[in-house]
Amino acid sequence: MSQIHNYAITYAALGYKVLALGAKAKQPHRKLSPRGMHSATDDITVINQWFDADPSINIGIYCKASNLVIFDVDLRNGGTTDGLPPTRRIKTGNGFHYYYTATQDMSFPGKWREGVDIKWNGYVVAAPSIHPSGDQYCIDDVTEIRPVSDLVGV
Repeated sequence: MSQIHNYAITYAALGYKVLALGAKAKQPHRKLSPRGMHSATDDITVINQWFDADPSINIGIYCKASNLVIFDVDLRNGGTTDGLPPTRRIKTGNGFHYYYTATQDMSFPGKWREGVDIKWNGYVVAAPSIHPSGDQYCIDDVTEIRPVSDLVGV
């Protein structure tokens, strides 16, 4: 079993809604996730079928359905990590994803500030997927995922 496959099963066991993305891609896999993020599941049987069909896929997590809100810090576009309290952090190809828990009744703007987007009504590429550049998304800080209410100004 590949590392990505193993993580997909772990995420599903945590109740996160996982979707199949193309190999070294950020977009949903055309055949395995035909409805995009709405194809996301925590059904391990379905996830195993995806990897049987295409072992090279990346994985994503449908944020709101997983009760996760992700602050996407893009260093190339001037994003900084200033003011983001420690939580689970993923190193991306161009910055970081900061994971926070949220509840379904919450709402968030699409942008927190310049260079920092908020992913809620969408999905993020999940570790250990491969960025189109060839870099791997990797867990950079294993701190427990904190509630978004810990973040002042949201």
